Amino acid sequence: MNVLPYFRQPLFATLLVLAGLHLLWTLTGAHPQTLRVYLGNLIFFPIYALSALLAWQAARQHRGPFRRAWLWLGLGIFAWGAGQIIYTWLSFTGNRSLFPSLADVGYLALVPCFFIGLLHFPRPHFGRVQSVSFLLDISIVVLALGDLLWNLNIRQKVQTYAGQPFPLGVALAYPLTDLLLCTLLLMLLLWRPPQLSRLQTRWLMAGLLLFLLVNLLYAYQTGQGLYVLGRPLDTLWSWGAVCFGAAATAARPDLIRARPRPITEMAYPEMRRLLLPNAAIITTYALFFLVHSLHLGADGDLDPIVGLVTSLVLVRQVLGLVDNQALHRRLAHQASRDPLTGLLNRGALDVALRHALTTARASHLTAVLFIDLDRMKLINDSAGHAAGDQVLQEAADRLQRGVGFRGQVARAGGDEFVVILPDLPDAAAAGSVAAALLTAIAEPMLAGGQEQHLTASIGVALAPLDTADPVVALKCADMAMYQAKKQGKNTWRFYDERCHQTATEELQLDAQLRVALTRGEFEVHYQPLVRLGDERVLGFEALLRWLSPVLGPVPPLKFIPVAEEHGLIHDLGAWVLQEALGQVKRWRDGAFPELHVSVNVSAHQFAREDFVGAIREALRAHALPGNALMLELTESALITDLHGSVAKLRELHGLGVRFALDDFGTGYSSLSYLQQLPVQVLKIDRSFVRDMDSTGVPLLQALITMAHALDLTVIAEGVETPGQLDVLRGLHCDLGQGYLFGHPQPADVAGAALEQESSGTPLARLGQPASPLPSVTDLHDAREGERDRQT
Repeated sequence: MNVLPYFRQPLFATLLVLAGLHLLWTLTGAHPQTLRVYLGNLIFFPIYALSALLAWQAARQHRGPFRRAWLWLGLGIFAWGAGQIIYTWLSFTGNRSLFPSLADVGYLALVPCFFIGLLHFPRPHFGRVQSVSFLLDISIVVLALGDLLWNLNIRQKVQTYAGQPFPLGVALAYPLTDLLLCTLLLMLLLWRPPQLSRLQTRWLMAGLLLFLLVNLLYAYQTGQGLYVLGRPLDTLWSWGAVCFGAAATAARPDLIRARPRPITEMAYPEMRRLLLPNAAIITTYALFFLVHSLHLGADGDLDPIVGLVTSLVLVRQVLGLVDNQALHRRLAHQASRDPLTGLLNRGALDVALRHALTTARASHLTAVLFIDLDRMKLINDSAGHAAGDQVLQEAADRLQRGVGFRGQVARAGGDEFVVILPDLPDAAAAGSVAAALLTAIAEPMLAGGQEQHLTASIGVALAPLDTADPVVALKCADMAMYQAKKQGKNTWRFYDERCHQTATEELQLDAQLRVALTRGEFEVHYQPLVRLGDERVLGFEALLRWLSPVLGPVPPLKFIPVAEEHGLIHDLGAWVLQEALGQVKRWRDGAFPELHVSVNVSAHQFAREDFVGAIREALRAHALPGNALMLELTESALITDLHGSVAKLRELHGLGVRFALDDFGTGYSSLSYLQQLPVQVLKIDRSFVRDMDSTGVPLLQALITMAHALDLTVIAEGVETPGQLDVLRGLHCDLGQGYLFGHPQPADVAGAALEQESSGTPLARLGQPASPLPSVTDLHDAREGERDRQT
């Protein structure tokens, strides 16, 4: 044990010097004789005052139950010193024989204050049988000790103070506090609070043991009339205070840096569970022989065979204890470790994280790093799961080496790991560790007979800055990890409160989405698709709208991504398809037999194996031909599985369904994909139309010319002004869509507009849809005719 940090603490160094001087004074005869009464008593007060100040300093370094525990310990120490001052004053005033007195209150307060202080430390949760066994074993030892005290001290006090209830009560309080001292010792021996290190526990136990020993010896010598002030026996009280001060000094993490406590010691230790009943047996036998030897004297005829048999029984108990200890240690290790990597498992992680956050000091930070390996699925699919297990083991070893003794590493599940880093001076230290771990993970590793390359994404949460709750801290680190993934992977990010707000809103949105699907809160609006040559409506795009009673109007750009991420988009898309086909069926059965509807398809919907069958069944259910439906898909939704996408498009094209490549000009926009995909329509993104004044029309002209060269119909989105319409006409764009022709409206409003337009009354550029969506040949002929007229 390195004692140098203790001497760097001035209060503890002073305490040690005073205790040493006290011992030296008693060993040299406690001179001068005339001052012995005062020096022998007054020396205790500065010693106990310094020990109490150290305990209160330790309280200032922590918060919550840990702070209150040390406050109570300091109060008990100070109370004993104050009792000694009162006793000295009574001696000085000639009232030395006065009993009981206020001094007894100070003496007796130490043990109850210690008991309350230790109870402030969080305790592990035992089962009912374990708790009863725990209390029963302690009771055996305490009762055995009580029997000894009865023969040594209590019986005499009862006889001395017979008929004096109050003095008798105070006199009996001393042996009762000794029994409570014994209970405290057993509690610390058999149950060490997670917030106390081994060193602190040993110092506290040493102090309590010295107190118990000196109290028993003092009671015995006083009862026999042998006690003399100024003997070395008195120094045991001083060194008990030194032990308490050392425990308080060891509670200052800036002075004593202990190695992180093993996870197997976080709860009721198996070794101590086995030791407790054996300790009860050993103590009972020892006290039995001690009491009987006192009564029998030197000529007693105690049978030596009893002693031999007792010794053999105790040796057998010890051997069984050692054997069981090894078994329980193995079981405890297996219960707390991940079988593949040897790291802490999820259950042990929860305990370790709670321990780290409850013992963290207010001036320092505890970092929680949530680590996700980025390419594990690719490695498992390409090299096999055996190689994947090798990669996980190597990654775990690298994380453990990278963290070292600074913290603990756990496997949260799958390819996810968690690192706990206590006692960090600032956030930058956590960032440095995260960057070093990324570098370590990125080093090539050999698995499955080939070199594997791995990266990771790390999220960092800081306690108590972000939260002091273990569950929330893990959640915050997890959210920060997802932010790292969104920003390109192979990086790390600190938790941001805005991310938490976004996640909370997303959860609320997810819950309300599920409710909305069951309550029918969604509505389909329809925006016209207009032929630019004569501004006639050829069809409508079906657009989903949601007016939530709780959230108000929610834009699609906000709830569609949530629906995709949480697996709701299929049900939502299927509902939109049914609504749109049902509406276009009603229009076609009325005055608009050639009208078609355009429906957006999510990549998640398109990727389903039953997508083609679902479209075929929907058309059949509404008795509609395939040309009544146009599906709009983005290029990114199609190129994920290019071969499968082409097969689905061709199969649906055989039914007459047409396809529009949506948002062209954004995303990938690869011409090679455009040549391979059997689409008939190209929708130019609204950004090109909006920016035509600033960027000019050459880019638009190039896009339209290219599409026509590939025999594709062109739809321009976002047409809002007559000027834009004129430019698009001049560029021979085929169709347009935008606020200039009509806003998205409910089906009855859009239908009323169509009826009004067909009756001859113009309404906001809505023209009678006299013809279906033109074929490529028709549009080609129309474009050639327009060029001839211009010439």
